[in-house]
Amino acid sequence: MKIRYLTLWIFTCALLICVYVLLKREPVLMCVGILIVVGISFKISYEVMASFRRSVEERAKSILEETKKIQNMRSEFVANASHELKTPLTSISGFIETLQSGAVEDEETRNKFINIMAEETDRLKRLINDILVLSDVENTEANVEEEINVKEVVERITEVLKPILEEKGVSIFNEVSASIKLNGSLDRFKQMMLNLIENGIKYNEINGHVWIDGVENDSELRISVKDDGIGIGEKDLSRITERFYRVDKSRSNLVDGTGLGLSIVKHAAADFNGNLIINSKVGEGSEFIIVIPQNIKTL
Repeated sequence: MKIRYLTLWIFTCALLICVYVLLKREPVLMCVGILIVVGISFKISYEVMASFRRSVEERAKSILEETKKIQNMRSEFVANASHELKTPLTSISGFIETLQSGAVEDEETRNKFINIMAEETDRLKRLINDILVLSDVENTEANVEEEINVKEVVERITEVLKPILEEKGVSIFNEVSASIKLNGSLDRFKQMMLNLIENGIKYNEINGHVWIDGVENDSELRISVKDDGIGIGEKDLSRITERFYRVDKSRSNLVDGTGLGLSIVKHAAADFNGNLIINSKVGEGSEFIIVIPQNIKTL
């Protein structure tokens, strides 16, 4: 841009010189002036075209890099999904072959195998469901505008999760004000809150606690899900929302998760123009905060 302005300034000066020469009616000076104007005109055209070409090349390079990034992400997702799907299928297939061969005659052992197969089937169903939900959240824009009562949604989710709450003895405290409401997709909001609350229960200690709160001001709404569970290490915090990312094995072995929950949360939050903030320390619990710009309706 600086070169373009400089050449334009030179062209203006040359034009003024030509006007001066024409007024003086000197043939030699007139020819020189015309040559200067023509030369600078070519120079300006060249600079403009060169600048345009560079702009197009940079844009094309940027698009190519973005395309490669998307392709790599897709390839990585397919590879991870294939691995995650193959693991329970291999386990189920192995137990079926063993049972079909008649090698297991003990009824207790057979029942044990059948129970393991049922668990692996449930794991497979959860994984497929999470993949479908993530695909929907990532690729489909939520155009439905509904009034969402945050406290009521949390209450319904708590009822749905009652079996695992009772199993672990975890207590939930719904501290969201009944007055807090927002507009958006109810399904997306439920997906987001279900994953956060379920994580708060699963990655908690026996007889642990989960607190859900909502705070609003003139600019934003903050919905937090806090637990006093096992926590997340600092090295994992920056990657915890990646698809299929698992933290250290000791944590992963405690809970049979799909590795997609927080990725779903992150993308669902984006539908509300919001973002996810995670605060956590190992052994001190975790806090997940959804920050949504203030398009909130408080009744």
